[in-house]
Amino acid sequence: MANTKLDRIERDIEKTRAKILEQQKKLKDLEAQKVEEENAQIVQMLKAVHLDGTQLAAFLSAYASGEITLPQPEATYPAEQEDNDNEE
Repeated sequence: MANTKLDRIERDIEKTRAKILEQQKKLKDLEAQKVEEENAQIVQMLKAVHLDGTQLAAFLSAYASGEITLPQPEATYPAEQEDNDNEE
């Protein structure tokens, strides 16, 4: 009887290990898909602004050196908080 219980536990361990390996593979595949999609979006944005490779390199170099800065988005607040601010 004790061996039967032990055998069942060992089978459950193996099943769990197999599921973990499957989920790890799925996670790795999803992370790769995410990177591909991010890269595709970056390429799409670059094409939209019509910069060639030289212009893009110059822009990135100027940004990295601090010669140019990008506008920062304004902070957004939930509508409820804005309503409370207006009442005061």
